[in-house]
Amino acid sequence: MASAELLYKQANDAFFEDDYDEALELYNKAIDLDATNPEYFLKRSATYQKMKKKGKESLADAEKALSLIESNEHTEQDSIKAKALLRKGIALFELKNYQEAKKSLESSKELNPNEKSLATWLKKTEAELEKIPKPTPTPPDSAGFLSQSRVRHEWYQNDNFVIVSIFIKNVKKETVDVYMTEKSLSVTVKLPTGSDYSLELEPLAHEIVPKESKYEVLSTKIEIKLKKANAGAKWGVLEGEDAVVGSGAYPSSAKRAKNWDALEKEISKEQEKPEGEAALNSLFQQLYKDADDDTKRAMLKSYTESSGTCLSTNWGEVSKGNVETKPPEGMIAKKWTS
Repeated sequence: MASAELLYKQANDAFFEDDYDEALELYNKAIDLDATNPEYFLKRSATYQKMKKKGKESLADAEKALSLIESNEHTEQDSIKAKALLRKGIALFELKNYQEAKKSLESSKELNPNEKSLATWLKKTEAELEKIPKPTPTPPDSAGFLSQSRVRHEWYQNDNFVIVSIFIKNVKKETVDVYMTEKSLSVTVKLPTGSDYSLELEPLAHEIVPKESKYEVLSTKIEIKLKKANAGAKWGVLEGEDAVVGSGAYPSSAKRAKNWDALEKEISKEQEKPEGEAALNSLFQQLYKDADDDTKRAMLKSYTESSGTCLSTNWGEVSKGNVETKPPEGMIAKKWTS
């Protein structure tokens, strides 16, 4: 029976005669007899490379040779390790992993800078790396950062809590500041753009118990649970009678939340008598302020569900179903998407 060394020599002869199928068969037999010689794996790695479409096998043999070299402390390793790193770099190049190929080839050069083929493979690898497009810096707003004006909030209730949800994704808990009193809720969130988002609800429609209220920062939203002071009471609206109709949420660049509703009232006193849409909004607010709870519910429901095209004070009628959007004649209603 032929020895591993003899089979290895015969395999080398076949390799030099370009008979790669025969060489591969003989290298396989040599390795079956002696799987501790890194030279056998390096030659088989080279054979795989010559056979094309065998990049994974070529890389596996180069890495096996490296592991054998590094585990053998009694061998002069530098020259053979340089060969193994070169073979690994070539295999990675064939697999189009140019970044890792460059690292392996440069490591080989450190051990044996006189290897003639190294310069060629390094040039080829760097040429391929140059072809890879460099990433273009993306402005913050188009990189997925949330614009302040697009933040929305919603609320619902059960017998014990009023739950307010502010929809901002991937917020860190340390960037959220929530402050509550018996009749108010103030939320400030530091946005990725560097500015703040503020939600001011004051006064709330009914009293809450701040000590028993809590909030949680989730992956898609901030959820605030306001403990009702009067359990079982049904809130018709989130804000009280003194509040301006609307979300109460404004973008802010200030570090602390501000009472925008109060500021808005002060400014409105200094302005001239409103006209057009401003006059309509003023009338709406005055009607809402002086209305009873059922009328308020009717006004809010009709105005919101109709996208601002209908306003009803008849809760008995409005409560029966959704209020349809009815744009002025000659106009088309379109949904607003954020």
